[in-house]
Amino acid sequence: MKVQENRDLKKLSDMSKVLPQVIAIFIEKKLSENVSPSTLLEYSRDFRIFFSWVRPKLWPYVASESELELELFNDIKREHVNQFVEYLYVSRKLQYSSMVRKIHSLRSLFNFLHLEFESNGVPVLHRNIFATFTLERPKGPLEVARQLQTKVLRSDEIDQFVQFVRNGITEQNNAQAQWFYNQNRDRDVSIITLLLDSGLIVSDLENMDLNDINLTNDYILITRQQAKVRKSHKVKFGEKSKQYLIDYMSVRIISYNPHKGEEAFFLARPNGEAHGKRISKRAIQVMVKKYALKFGASEVTTRQLTHSFGLQYVESNTVSTTKQQMAQRNIESVEKYLILSSIIK
Repeated sequence: MKVQENRDLKKLSDMSKVLPQVIAIFIEKKLSENVSPSTLLEYSRDFRIFFSWVRPKLWPYVASESELELELFNDIKREHVNQFVEYLYVSRKLQYSSMVRKIHSLRSLFNFLHLEFESNGVPVLHRNIFATFTLERPKGPLEVARQLQTKVLRSDEIDQFVQFVRNGITEQNNAQAQWFYNQNRDRDVSIITLLLDSGLIVSDLENMDLNDINLTNDYILITRQQAKVRKSHKVKFGEKSKQYLIDYMSVRIISYNPHKGEEAFFLARPNGEAHGKRISKRAIQVMVKKYALKFGASEVTTRQLTHSFGLQYVESNTVSTTKQQMAQRNIESVEKYLILSSIIK
């Protein structure tokens, strides 16, 4: 189990304590089926959003979500599901894909509860209210590509952004911020360049160990969960990434003073702590967003850096090769980059 999954397993345990008790049984069942703890943590966050929204509407007399009994779920009607979707769209301002994922999570949960729990041969949960609920037709690659065209970095912007991170930050009248930038610059530019030059995603960088990277053959070994199966992939990186990786490795011990035997490749050393430790996914996301805002590209996130790679890579490679490089499950996952390439030309 990867580092992030171990962390998420602990968070999952904590999360289950504030959710209805029957959800803990669902989580235990899915873990036994080799579903990733990281996936189940995302599911649990979706569950918490829903039950924290619906409890005060239907059961204001119940003190907390953890005290909700399964029998009460029969009070949930289709109109409540419609209202929940409206809440996600209007109040939480979620994108379509995020809403679809939450409905999928709840459909999976309610299907399990409907089939698993009986009383005298009759399901305690009379039906899965989410079973037949559908949103509008999912966006195709063309619509996704159109959304991405204002968020990805073009070829010239990629070089400008990397050089901005490498040389262009001055923290005006903030000595501490300037110190942190100077300390982390080699690490940050290495992370950002790797996202832009390999197709990796942020969890790959968090999980990366020293022995996962091969500077002789220019690849990084990653492991991802795909349809309940853990698969390893060799992801290639380019010369720019290689040089910045070497630069970071030359200061890794000096700048972060890790404990002996620390296997994590990318480290963070919080203020006041003597030893660096594995950088978190959240820290990488915040770091990229910070630089993007200063650069004037507020839409750019870690995901958009990966998309920027996909756009550049597909222009000189086949869709099949792009799928392999980016360790995607299917061709449709990278087809949007081919469409995006034709849109922005």
